[in-house]
Formats: sequence, structure tokens, C-alpha cells
Amino acid sequence: MNLQLDGKKALVTGSTAGIGFAIARALAREGASVTITGRTQHRVDNAIENIQKEIHGAKVSGIAADLAARDGISKTIQAVSAVDVLVNNLGVYEPKPFEQIADDDWHAIIETNFMSGVRLSRHYLPQMKAAN
Repeated sequence: MNLQLDGKKALVTGSTAGIGFAIARALAREGASVTITGRTQHRVDNAIENIQKEIHGAKVSGIAADLAARDGISKTIQAVSAVDVLVNNLGVYEPKPFEQIADDDWHAIIETNFMSGVRLSRHYLPQMKAAN
């Protein structure tokens, strides 16, 4: 498949494993320059290495940051000022009965799953719209 992503910049959050990693790998395979994110440098480095081993010439970089925190968002935006593709994949969930989820847990879930995407989209969307 050719998604015509050669020369495009992509940022995929929560991409050191699972669905996010698969998305980052697919974008790299299509020729995009991909930035992955994770909470630890070790996991980011491993994900980059795995993609580069599998896809010859893959253009992959990474950022270790907690995107649930404003500082992590700022670090990411500073490192990657513009993108053509933004995939807000980051999410956390702890399986337990609804009535056992405390307010602090809800706040952490909302900051991670929702506000990280809002903050990144607020920054990148105007540029993406202007570039059509």
C-alpha cells in the first residue's frame, strides 16, 4: 500500500508497544519520518531499534516524556515543532469496578487519555489545517 507519506512527519503518542508501536511501524514502512513517545528512554530506544531492524532506512526518532504532564507536552512540542500526521494513541486504564475508581484515578485517566491529546492537537492542528 502506498499512503504517499514520503517526506511527511508523524508523531505517535504512546508508541513504544502495542497498537501505538504498530502504527509507528506502519507509518515508517510507508516512508514517513516518525517520532515515537514513551515514558522512559529505555523503552523509546528499544522501540526505535526494533523498527530500524525491521525496516531498512526507517526514519525514526523518539522522545521520553510523560504526556499526562504539561512539562512532557512542552518537551515534545519543543522537540517536534510541526507534524503532518498526529496520532493521539496514549491511554491508560486499570481494570477495576467503576465504583472503586477514586477521583484521583479519574483525574489521572483524564489527564493522560484526554488532555494529552487536547494539548497536542491544540498545538499541531492549526499548522496541519494550514498545510491542508
